[in-house]
Amino acid sequence: MSPKAMENRKILFVCTGNTCRSVLAQYYASRLAADAFPQSAKAPLALEFFSAGLVVAKDILQPAIVSELLKKEGIKHFSHKPEQISAEIAESAGLILSMTKEHKEAVIRLFPEAAAKTMTLMEYAGFGAEDLPDPYGRDNLFYLEVFTLIKSAIKAAFEKLKKM
Repeated sequence: MSPKAMENRKILFVCTGNTCRSVLAQYYASRLAADAFPQSAKAPLALEFFSAGLVVAKDILQPAIVSELLKKEGIKHFSHKPEQISAEIAESAGLILSMTKEHKEAVIRLFPEAAAKTMTLMEYAGFGAEDLPDPYGRDNLFYLEVFTLIKSAIKAAFEKLKKM
């Protein structure tokens, strides 16, 4: 991702249902960005994070563990409604980070014009082609393990973003 491509400072996280992984990534990244990229004369372009899902079911409830994990990171006011990815959402992002290779391929298939700005979070972080497993329906320990991976990837991604 070139610095010119990141003139648009909106970063979209994508997963399947926009209830777990992409939500954890969005809110954790927003929390880190508040500290790492404060708005000032030196950094007038703050990063903005949002998320969407490829197959959003409006009747699926947000797992309580998602809110609990975010609260432990200092995110007290958590409110999220799953959002279906659309051409408008994909177009508005300067960078699209998916949770799996399959998500990445689906985004590119649905929105070919977004191909150059779409990669997995793990790829962007420099962690290779590893997928972030879906914790939905799994136990709380598995959610914690996935969130730990997400946090590591986002911290590594921030190091790359700081250079842009």
